[in-house]
Amino acid sequence: MLRVFRSFNGLAFLLISCAALAQPSSSPTPGPADTPAASAPAASVAAPVVPTPVAMAPTGGTPPPLQACAVKAFDDYATAMSVWERQWVEGVVAARPDFNTAAIARANAHNSALQRDGFRIHYLAGNAPETLDLDESIAAMRLFDWTPEQEQALRLTEPDYAGVVDAADRDRLAADAQAKSEELEAYFEETFTNNAGAVWAKKLGEILRHGNAALEKCHQLHPAPPPKPDEGPTVETPPVNASPEVAPAVPAPASGVPPKP
Repeated sequence: MLRVFRSFNGLAFLLISCAALAQPSSSPTPGPADTPAASAPAASVAAPVVPTPVAMAPTGGTPPPLQACAVKAFDDYATAMSVWERQWVEGVVAARPDFNTAAIARANAHNSALQRDGFRIHYLAGNAPETLDLDESIAAMRLFDWTPEQEQALRLTEPDYAGVVDAADRDRLAADAQAKSEELEAYFEETFTNNAGAVWAKKLGEILRHGNAALEKCHQLHPAPPPKPDEGPTVETPPVNASPEVAPAVPAPASGVPPKP
């Protein structure tokens, strides 16, 4: 059963869905990246890069049915989130033109991080499916450990991945370097707590609810196998030549007379 986050108010809702996930996944292994100019974000919000289809997972891994279904749900969620980011930038710039550069940089950072994590999720689904968290929410699928060995394998087997990782690093640094980055984050939080930002909060909530519903459907279509019944402790028989200290003791008869040797 999917355990969906119920904190749909304020930052508790936003951290798992947007801003916090612009940072690298846990235990990241950075690839080579050029240092960006502090004031040179992309001229427009980056379009999403579609990762390798799950049926063709790198290194020949075949995802189990549940993970394959969950990855499809995540792909749809990622596409919707990318569209939402671009629309959010348009709304912010219309209200606050002075945020134009910072808002574009922020959206590019979120979208490129989403693309990077999409490639990694596809890889894990086919090669380490048990490491994907499918029990919390569609957004929580992005919270996973990532090892240097997995990074190397994905770079060797997926030609587009290295460029996506480099872009994610550059975009994050460019967004952090913006003079109005902190002011924009404060504005971002405020717009989700007043009437002006209600439309964006509603759209974001719809995306997450739709993604969570798709993930829940995966659980229904491909339920996890029931745990094996507890067979209880087993009694190990010592070898024939076991020493006396490991040999089982012979119980005394009820009369209390010690047994004959």
